[in-house]
Amino acid sequence: MKKIVAPKELPKTVGYSRAVRVENLLFISGQISEDSKGEIVGEGDFGKQARKVFENLRAVVNAERGSLEDIIKITVYLTDMNNLAKFREIRSEYFKRDYPASTLIEVKGLISKKLLIVIDAVAALKK
Repeated sequence: MKKIVAPKELPKTVGYSRAVRVENLLFISGQISEDSKGEIVGEGDFGKQARKVFENLRAVVNAERGSLEDIIKITVYLTDMNNLAKFREIRSEYFKRDYPASTLIEVKGLISKKLLIVIDAVAALKK
């Protein structure tokens, strides 16, 4: 049985689910640097965007009584590999130990030209 997860502090999605829980696994759609109104945070500022993406990931796992420590896999999409060092620095602020498995891909573009990063994730939550 699956459960759709839609944290109240994040905007409603259109045509997809923010996250889907199946038993103890939480599959999180790509998170962007959007605020509760759906507006992009940190236009042109990679650091602000990356932090907001991690905060949105946190909001999704928290909605299911989990934490970032429960994330077991992330896929990161960057529009510019020159942001890799900054990404690693910021990631270490959110993941302190037992880093999740990770794939990082440079992409030509994202859903908006204003976006510099997207992260999707899988978490293994306590039942």
